[in-house]
Amino acid sequence: MANHISGTQQDMEKWMEKSFGTNSKLYTKGIIAQLNPSFICCDFENNSLTLEFTAEPWAANPEGILHGGILVTAFDTTFGALCHYYAKQNMINTVEISTSFLKPVPLNSKYQITAKANHVGRTLTSMTAEARLVQSNTLLATASTTFIKLHKEFSQKLP
Repeated sequence: MANHISGTQQDMEKWMEKSFGTNSKLYTKGIIAQLNPSFICCDFENNSLTLEFTAEPWAANPEGILHGGILVTAFDTTFGALCHYYAKQNMINTVEISTSFLKPVPLNSKYQITAKANHVGRTLTSMTAEARLVQSNTLLATASTTFIKLHKEFSQKLP
């Protein structure tokens, strides 16, 4: 996808660092605060974002691995952060999300999700992502989604 979004790599990095920095109020409440994502990197030319998560014991399923719904939430969080970069102050919503689980995520392990915007339109943004175990680079799961940009501004000031 040719990048038709104005900006630079530096602009995108500043946006993400402000969004996930210690002074950010954007991800300090609710489930996203519990997931505690860390900004790893972004790539303006490739329309991608990588966040890191830890499979905490509170997020275990009865089998003692990361609950699948938590992994979907981590995908949705990564997709949402990338989509917010393009939508800026506009609110966004997930229209659909599909996840394929390939390997279990061990508790206390770190995993990274890299999302890529394949299409950024005026209203819809389509993205794909991979979740990989940091220690071994093992592919854990894949996901795809569509987000919609709403005609309402986000209640908090975004970077």
